[in-house]
Amino acid sequence: MTIVSGAKMIQTAREHGYAIGAFNTNNLEWTQAILRAAQAQQAPVLVAVSMGAIKYMGGAKVVADLVRNLDYGLNITVPVAIHLDHGSYEMAKEAMAAGFTSIMFDGSDLPIAENILKTKELVSWAHGRGIAIEAEVGSIGGEEDGIVGAGEIASIDEAKAMTAVGVDYLAAGIGNIHGQYPA
Repeated sequence: MTIVSGAKMIQTAREHGYAIGAFNTNNLEWTQAILRAAQAQQAPVLVAVSMGAIKYMGGAKVVADLVRNLDYGLNITVPVAIHLDHGSYEMAKEAMAAGFTSIMFDGSDLPIAENILKTKELVSWAHGRGIAIEAEVGSIGGEEDGIVGAGEIASIDEAKAMTAVGVDYLAAGIGNIHGQYPA
């Protein structure tokens, strides 16, 4: 089995100078395709899943078990992380308990002090279990699973404050958006 912590995977990529793809899945077939493509390219991969997809697929435990079972059943030999994409505080805790190895807590819709406080709590909980944490400051524009952002650019001070709580990686709004850019 090649399921690993997202932090370990990112650190190895950093040391060897390559990028890692994160691909969102919505069902069995997409998950198979992501894993098969990663194996064919001999490329580590984050199999990412949104809160909506988790609900659709039957829950965080179902998703984590699906990825693990396919990893084993397809004889995947490249590193794979199971990643929650743009999760709420509650979903982050649920996904960690279910066996995800990488969590993105998207508190960008919260006041920065609350975002930092909740992220700090999640970092403490996750790191004790070998799980990586990603946080967001500023916001990615558009909507994903009810979290709406205008594409605010993160302040450098907010980014520094968030990294100081020990996140493994940081999503910082740089004016980017989900989906199509407005005309």
